[in-house]
Amino acid sequence: MRELTCRRCTTTVLVRKATAAQTSIQWLADAGQTCPELAEHRAAGRPTALVAGCEALRESIEAAVRDGALEVLDR
Repeated sequence: MRELTCRRCTTTVLVRKATAAQTSIQWLADAGQTCPELAEHRAAGRPTALVAGCEALRESIEAAVRDGALEVLDR
């Protein structure tokens, strides 16, 4: 897994891209506290474990792949 920083909120996570469709993310801190997008869900009473994810982080991961900073392992 490689460290990646969200371009929107600067939260750092560990990411692994096994395929174009499969991404593993390990949060280094409580996602519902460090990620503004997930914090909104938590504040609205939705458990963050049931949220599909953070769009800003997903975009940051896609940008890292495009920029060559994050490798997709099956390529």
